[in-house]
Amino acid sequence: MSLYFYYGLLREKREQLQRLQTCQSKLQGNKQEFSSYRVSITNPELSAFTWQGTLANKFDEIRFEGMLHYFTDIENNQFSEVFSMLSSKMQTIRSEIQAIEQTIHRLESEAEATVD
Repeated sequence: MSLYFYYGLLREKREQLQRLQTCQSKLQGNKQEFSSYRVSITNPELSAFTWQGTLANKFDEIRFEGMLHYFTDIENNQFSEVFSMLSSKMQTIRSEIQAIEQTIHRLESEAEATVD
């Protein structure tokens, strides 16, 4: 394959890497914003002065065992899984870029050798 092909492939891989890095940065900001909403799930705190009884207990149960549980799962597990997948894909692309650069260097060296 020609140098032209490898230069195009290199440009494409660098663009892919840049898009993934941008995605990771935006997702990190979204995770921080998401985490800031944790307090909204547990507030207001119910007390004998605000609301009590069976309905209040059921409401607290839904908040803490339902909503907070799923919120924590998203915040910790699901975000971590996505960040791990992004990092893995970025590392794969970095390896591909390195291999393409080596191929370009080899082809340029071969081209120079045939000119001399």
